[in-house]
Amino acid sequence: MKFNISFAVAVLAAGIECGALRGAEVAILDSSINTRAFFQAHYRNCSPPVSFFLGADEYQRYFMGWTYVLSHPGSGSPIPYDLIHDADVTDQTLSKYKLLILSNTASLSDDQDKTIQHWVGQGGRLLATFGAGYKSTATDPALTDNLKPAEGHTSGLHDLWHDPLSTVFGSNPLNNGAGTDVQITNYFGPTAALAGKLGGNILLYGAESNILIHRPENFPGALGFVVLKAATLPHPEPAILLEQHAQGLIVYYAFAPEYLVSKEFNLPAFPSCPDGQNWSGRSAEGRILMESTVRYLLAN
Repeated sequence: MKFNISFAVAVLAAGIECGALRGAEVAILDSSINTRAFFQAHYRNCSPPVSFFLGADEYQRYFMGWTYVLSHPGSGSPIPYDLIHDADVTDQTLSKYKLLILSNTASLSDDQDKTIQHWVGQGGRLLATFGAGYKSTATDPALTDNLKPAEGHTSGLHDLWHDPLSTVFGSNPLNNGAGTDVQITNYFGPTAALAGKLGGNILLYGAESNILIHRPENFPGALGFVVLKAATLPHPEPAILLEQHAQGLIVYYAFAPEYLVSKEFNLPAFPSCPDGQNWSGRSAEGRILMESTVRYLLAN
């Protein structure tokens, strides 16, 4: 497998321990082929003031946010993890881990989806955020990004959190691009560590969220709901779901708190595309949620 020197420099510059502490129970997927290709099709290279994205490398912001949180926890010891890649999503490799993190891993092959679903059913713990598992790698020239949506059932991880892929994917069309926050409605498991730390039970976020099929606020396993900043949703839309699938457990965030981590701590440090915003402290509550979710899934 070809080693990306510039990526190694970025990891070291950010102070992140890349992969492989012996005995790691956590795998973080660096989808450097499939999801990187998706971001290349959707995100412009850094060209302020038009774009503050990193082009294809924008995908790194997400999984690197997780590596930072696991390496710099707010309480307790760092959580060992391994970085794995697209070719590593096999029954043999996943069997080594208790928890797999898919950090806005937007594009996965049908074989990867099936492998992950099987692993979860056998007792694996899955933590997925925002767009993870919603796009296939199969092509469709009729679509603007040339990629088919993952349709569900044997392909489409969103079936694990019981979302049949609504026609409105992101919140921006409903919200004039104004961003979202998350109202915590149940302080349990992944959200327990946030108790007493939020004003008005609102986890501040400020970016786009996924819009799932609506569910009542007392829906079992729903721990938080999307709050639009510039509009009102007609029905409650889950933002944090805790689900069981056979012997496995799944936590799904309809948003990506790891993105705020990457912006606050300038990850990846190379290349950089400053946007002029003050990101200091903006990921603090999200980091509590992220760490708490990982520790909960490892303990249960």
